[in-house]
Amino acid sequence: MAVIKGILVNDGGAPARILNLIAGEAISAGEALKVDAAGKFSLSTDNNAPIAGVALTDAAAAEQCSAVTGSGVIVNMICKEDVVMGNALMVDSTAGQLVLCAEDGVGNLTNIAVAYALENSPAAAGLTKVLVL
Repeated sequence: MAVIKGILVNDGGAPARILNLIAGEAISAGEALKVDAAGKFSLSTDNNAPIAGVALTDAAAAEQCSAVTGSGVIVNMICKEDVVMGNALMVDSTAGQLVLCAEDGVGNLTNIAVAYALENSPAAAGLTKVLVL
């Protein structure tokens, strides 16, 4: 049985759902997910947007994985250590993690944001409260 971690903070009344799919690879709670060609949850990478959801549970490959989906949902997601409250976030090349959205030097985002940081990330990459777009 999967153990639900403290990922879901508040759905804010947003239309959030919890989906259960088989994991296509090892997944940790708080990671950004996509649905792969086999219809399984896999880690989002390289600015996949939009994301399918946020892993609610840890899961090994071929095990059931639960994910929170929806826009306007407040969750704890795995972010890199340089995230500051208010930053627009995108999926990093490190599978499942969020990083700052790239900018063009004059404040315009050059990548698609999937979330906004609602707090500063910890000194080492870890769970950070975000608002999913």
